[in-house]
Amino acid sequence: MNHPAYPTGGGFMPSPNFGPKSQLKNHVPPGYVAPSLQLAISALTPRMYRAAHECCTIYGAGYGAVLANMLGNVSFAVAGNFRIRGHNGRSMPLSLHIRFAGAPLSGKTEAHDRFIAPIEEAMKGWKKPWLFSDVRPPTLVRKTRAGSVLTMLSMQEGRGHLDGPLSRSFQDLSDLYDAKIPPFARADDDDDHLIEHAPNSAIFVTCVNVQDDKNREWLDKYGKSAIESGYLFRLLMMESDELATEGTAEHQPEFALRDYDDRIVELITNGMIKLRDTPVNRLPEIMVEPATEHVLRQAQERFRFMASATLPERDVIVFGVRLAANARRIAGCMHVFEHYEGPVSADTMSRAAMIAEYFGACWLATVFRPKPLPEADQRGGHLLEYLCSCARQVGQQMLSCRKADIEALAPNFGWSKANIGEAITWMCGHGFAHVVPRIENGRRIIKLELIVNHGEFLPGHQGYAPRLT
Repeated sequence: MNHPAYPTGGGFMPSPNFGPKSQLKNHVPPGYVAPSLQLAISALTPRMYRAAHECCTIYGAGYGAVLANMLGNVSFAVAGNFRIRGHNGRSMPLSLHIRFAGAPLSGKTEAHDRFIAPIEEAMKGWKKPWLFSDVRPPTLVRKTRAGSVLTMLSMQEGRGHLDGPLSRSFQDLSDLYDAKIPPFARADDDDDHLIEHAPNSAIFVTCVNVQDDKNREWLDKYGKSAIESGYLFRLLMMESDELATEGTAEHQPEFALRDYDDRIVELITNGMIKLRDTPVNRLPEIMVEPATEHVLRQAQERFRFMASATLPERDVIVFGVRLAANARRIAGCMHVFEHYEGPVSADTMSRAAMIAEYFGACWLATVFRPKPLPEADQRGGHLLEYLCSCARQVGQQMLSCRKADIEALAPNFGWSKANIGEAITWMCGHGFAHVVPRIENGRRIIKLELIVNHGEFLPGHQGYAPRLT
């Protein structure tokens, strides 16, 4: 059974059994709940939702791969037709920069090939180079200056791209994201004819699929400089551990995907006609009404809140602004694809904000992956769990035992005496226990006493219990 995603209609909420649950561990502040992939898919406008769901069903691709690849290809098709009004009154392109990092067999290839197929067919009449894969920055920039004003970087497996220089040419990528052509920077760039006739703006969309482990390696090497350059805040990045399913293949006919194909071909055809006579920065503009801007401002506050636990205050502001800009572009993409008339509606912007928020949560979880606890902390938690289990076994509310008896347990855990001493220090330092001197039978002894409710802990290892009093 499908449930309407919004009471006003449009889009459907997938069933509770929709796909595997996300395994992302987001670094978010207390009280914040990140939207799920299911919510992001259900927030798509009706035609896009039906195409996404049909692609997953027929081709077996994961929903994350489908969402990323469909948005990237729709962005390319619509960006040659319209721009969208920005918050400052200036228009911005509808081009998106998307990177999907998936596990092996996540359906990256299936989603990539299916959604780009109508674009490849429609672009056969375009005489300039438009589709790039593992390209070097100077080549890309020179092709753009030579008239390739509608270009796309699209790869079903972008391991080579992450190894190449374009993936870390952050200033060039930032310029292209804003539809600007990077300036001439080489001393031998003296082609006067090229300089004289170079366009002043261009569309550049990226939709790159990579392996999740390779993406983590890239972030470890270049993540810091990518953030400092500002480009990483512009990049919509999703990492997913979904796996592809078998799919129904030829046993189910395509309906929504054929509708997607027809609309993409129509948009590409219209865009090529417009771009022959109209510069990219002069394309028609989609308006955004004040009520719709209010929806986006509210979403931007939520974007900033979810980043507040991991980013410095200045970067939190940048994160919110850039993610809101991507939400605006996503709204424009859905508005044009659905053939809606007039300005962008508040409903469309709400949907776009939900999708952008999901990407933002994925971005935070990917860029700021949880680091494993130090071994001393792990040992402290392990010992605490064990002692609470011992207290349950003997029916004690408060555990109190000789510190020497605890230290004698070290070989049972494979630890040294110093290791178990660190574990005790961790427990005391975090307020779970304290070490106190006591007088028993006229003798002074050192005791370890838990000051935590052991009922909150699950049973740990079973075995020898220290002598309890």
